[in-house]
Amino acid sequence: MRDNFIKNQMQFVEKDNIAIKEKGNIELIDLNSIVKFESDKNYTTICLNGGRMIMSSRTLHLFEQLLFDKKQFMRVNRSEIINLNHTIFDNSELQIAGKKHSIRIS
Repeated sequence: MRDNFIKNQMQFVEKDNIAIKEKGNIELIDLNSIVKFESDKNYTTICLNGGRMIMSSRTLHLFEQLLFDKKQFMRVNRSEIINLNHTIFDNSELQIAGKKHSIRIS
């Protein structure tokens, strides 16, 4: 199942998109609009620019494997992958999409 997910998604990731199933519909999400991925046990919450959140039944580890070649994404701890294009380090604080977040970097 894991290999099929990655194989099927690669066609979209190469075009800077990701296909996410939500409420029975598949939606193409532009990778640049993703602020971060947050682990929620065996689910992942995808946080988008503008505050929208999408829950995926895929694990954070699968997204990490899928986005391995995309250098704008970095796994900062066990529960988060951030988009560096939406991140500012300011006075030892991390700002993501203009909001201050306390993220533990391991």
